[in-house]
Amino acid sequence: MPMDAGNNGKQRPQDKFDLLAKEQGYRSRAAFKLLQLDTLFRFLPTARAVLDLCAAPGGWVQVAVSRAAPGAFVVGVDLAPIRPIRGALSLKEDITASARCGAAVRRLMDSRGVASFEVVLHDGVGRKKKGGNRSVCGGTSASAAQEATATQSALVMDAVRLATMFLAPNGTFITKFFRCQDYKAIMFCLKQLFERVHLSRPVASRSTPAEIYVICLRYKAPANIQPELLDLKHLHLLSVDAEKSKRQESTEFWKTGLASDFIWSEAQTPLEFLGSFLTISCDDPASLPIKNHELTTDEIKQLCEYLFVLRENGYNHLLE
Repeated sequence: MPMDAGNNGKQRPQDKFDLLAKEQGYRSRAAFKLLQLDTLFRFLPTARAVLDLCAAPGGWVQVAVSRAAPGAFVVGVDLAPIRPIRGALSLKEDITASARCGAAVRRLMDSRGVASFEVVLHDGVGRKKKGGNRSVCGGTSASAAQEATATQSALVMDAVRLATMFLAPNGTFITKFFRCQDYKAIMFCLKQLFERVHLSRPVASRSTPAEIYVICLRYKAPANIQPELLDLKHLHLLSVDAEKSKRQESTEFWKTGLASDFIWSEAQTPLEFLGSFLTISCDDPASLPIKNHELTTDEIKQLCEYLFVLRENGYNHLLE
């Protein structure tokens, strides 16, 4: 059974997005993340069919109903029950059982004469079932996200697999992800399937965990997809081979600066340095005294790691 997102970990203090969600009738503060992503990339207004994977409690489904084309076919899928939402349908299915879940989605599509979805969404968090190690859905709480490691990557790949079953050509896929050892492999997969892949961190995201949203635009809809491309184990090998053949290109894309240069270099101002790199490393010998300094808190280390998704207050904190 999925864990109840409302009972995971300690009670978090409410912020303005929790209060806004209650005031505006959204079932979760996560609704504002989707609202902000859609404001930036405008993928919902033209969508006639939207599939939301790991949809409970239904905040993203509510946004999809309100922002998609009038009369759009909106479906939410989750292991946890989703209370009825006007203008949407729901399925109680496990997305990790892709064949069974896919068949259930297809039956519902056929009953409504829908051939494909223009948008597939995924805001789920991976965690382990009791007595097993399969990924399941059931909410998007921060405490659950902090526990998610390999199961989160597996869940993302389950969502990708379902997206390839149902996305229309040029369709959009949105997923939540956390930086981990699988990051490059999954990004490699998405870049083979979509013409454009963007990273974004909505303002409504909490400071922890350091979640990233991947916005995948213009689905290529290949006639045949190699099974290895949707298998995380093989993906690592594919991405390593691709990285070797395009080492110069990837180095230029993923620029890492040194903490020692950030503090002591006279070649760039600190602000210029922050604008030149996507992450700051503290692991070289010259940077170790900075890494071990009492003022280099865990928060500072996290800001250095996720430099490429920081907002203005994060930059200011590093500069201070």
